[in-house]
Amino acid sequence: MEALRFTGSGSEYFKIWIVNVLLTIITLGIYYPWAKVRNKRYFYANSNLADRNFEYHATGKQLFIGFLIAVGIFIVFQIVSQISPIASIVLIIALFIAIPWIIWRSLMFNMRVTSFSNVHFGFKGKLKQAYINFFVYPFLLIVLIYGLPLLAAFAPMIGVPETLATILSFSLILILPAAFYLFAFIKKINTEYIINGSRYGQGIFEASVETKKFMMINLKTLGISVLVLLVMGILAALFGGGMEILATFDTESFEQGQLPEGLIGILALGYFFMLIGMIFIMAFSITRQRTYVYANTKLDDEIAFESTLRARDFAWVMLSNMLLVIVTLGLAMPWAKVRMAKLMLENTLVDTSTGFDEYINQKQDEESSLGEQIGDAFDVDVGVAF
Repeated sequence: MEALRFTGSGSEYFKIWIVNVLLTIITLGIYYPWAKVRNKRYFYANSNLADRNFEYHATGKQLFIGFLIAVGIFIVFQIVSQISPIASIVLIIALFIAIPWIIWRSLMFNMRVTSFSNVHFGFKGKLKQAYINFFVYPFLLIVLIYGLPLLAAFAPMIGVPETLATILSFSLILILPAAFYLFAFIKKINTEYIINGSRYGQGIFEASVETKKFMMINLKTLGISVLVLLVMGILAALFGGGMEILATFDTESFEQGQLPEGLIGILALGYFFMLIGMIFIMAFSITRQRTYVYANTKLDDEIAFESTLRARDFAWVMLSNMLLVIVTLGLAMPWAKVRMAKLMLENTLVDTSTGFDEYINQKQDEESSLGEQIGDAFDVDVGVAF
């Protein structure tokens, strides 16, 4: 197994980042798509494996089309919401229905404009499956979590028969485990949809994951969350002096905008501890899922993958990056992004032990014979985030 490497630096990326920020501000956001292309090209070009690097082939013009669509939708929504609240709700529903198409189109575009060692990636997932994965099942999850409890609560008011109302009330006991299972199942089918639909040239990625494995990760995450809450409770007890401060605080002072002495510090400390807990919980969940998915993914049943990313390392980089960006008023953002890129790549391993060069050369020959070109007419990136 060989780890990917990131050869860029924060100081080098800062020059690109600061120019992008200034030009985006000066052009009132119009330069944003070109800034996004410059950012991605820098990170892709500095991501290496076995002395071969990635490339990003999209152009600012292509992304600009998607950018205009996003801005246009936002403007229309603002106008419609002022004219008719009902029409704005209809527009929100329409956008919700369009989410699977947006995800599907973004996957196709972003894969197609990415290459490694002159071999382009691709995505062959079906739109129908995208709607099942990203619309039908999430809708069922929402109905399960919110719909059934609301129906049970208002059953007597809307004339639901007593027997059915009783059944609905007892069914609430099963909502939590059912939602827990469905959440893990959605993670499984989405993972397999994205990975199994991905291509490297003519090579096929394949992932085989299980719902119960994601459920176990979620259960452990839940256990850690409970532990964090207990620790927070202990810390709150240790700093219980804050309650005494509140007890001596009168409402008249509050109305005058005055806070009790020492309360702001206690609240800030409590928020900081809570933030650390949330970051570690998120880091644990992401790293465990990443390790499991990578271990069960292969390319053409020849190239294996592995993730060595640890929760504590991931949490530390996230927390320290956040503090660094806050302290520097955002100027440390380039170093934060470079640190995260290095962490993720250096903990992503690919099996290059036997026949890797031959495999890449074979894919290069296949792509040359097909003569595929990037940048067809309606290829646009519908995503608008850096």
